Amino acid sequence: MKLQRFAPDGTLILDIDDRTLAEAQKERIETMRMFCRCQIEQAGLDEKTQLNAIAGIYEPARCEAIKNYIAACRNEYLRCKALILAAQTNDEADAVRFLAPPVPEGI
Repeated sequence: MKLQRFAPDGTLILDIDDRTLAEAQKERIETMRMFCRCQIEQAGLDEKTQLNAIAGIYEPARCEAIKNYIAACRNEYLRCKALILAAQTNDEADAVRFLAPPVPEGI
């Protein structure tokens, strides 16, 4: 478990991390998966919209934009996962950040 406490001024006053590296990596990978899923949903791409794009229900340009955006989010997740798995410490794993791709217009 990782526990951090901060003073009202933002100063770190307690930092306990008794996770193994494998536990920290697993937790961070799950966090990146959640960030990826949330980013796609925040772009307005719920499951129904994604399935419609895959099936080609929308105009071709929109289908491609949706599929490309989802692929970009997945690629970012995979980049993060690789960095996390290469981390040598819990702090390195925790430092990996999901850099969301820009949402294309018209999706």
